[in-house]
Amino acid sequence: MTLKEYLSQAIKLDRVIDSAILQIDEWKKFSLKSRSFLSTGSANYANSSSVERTIMKITRTEERLNKDIDRYIDLHDEIQSLIFTLENHEERALLERHYLLGQTWDKVAEECFVSLRTVHYIHNRALKKLEPYYIETKERLAC
Repeated sequence: MTLKEYLSQAIKLDRVIDSAILQIDEWKKFSLKSRSFLSTGSANYANSSSVERTIMKITRTEERLNKDIDRYIDLHDEIQSLIFTLENHEERALLERHYLLGQTWDKVAEECFVSLRTVHYIHNRALKKLEPYYIETKERLAC
């Protein structure tokens, strides 16, 4: 895994978590609709078991989501620690905005008051500085 791929994991995991939260919300809405249908007295066994299956799906997805959130927080902390090895505040701010906050390069350029070309220059310079720390961390974790 390259350094850029490693840093990009936080953004991807954040999107996975957002997707899981949306799924849970949709299933909860369905569950509430089904429960109100069941309470009207026109319920049958099939509807009841459908609600139970939905509730089980919600529970399993929430458990997976909690694990993903824990992993995201750990990964976020690892990436933040790696970024904080940079002494240059401009480089740190740029990497944090993109890799931890998920901002596009255009948005980073706008908020840092620099051109897009400058953002890419600073990004590449920062990655070159971080590469030895990343390799060291990878080797340490492999042992």
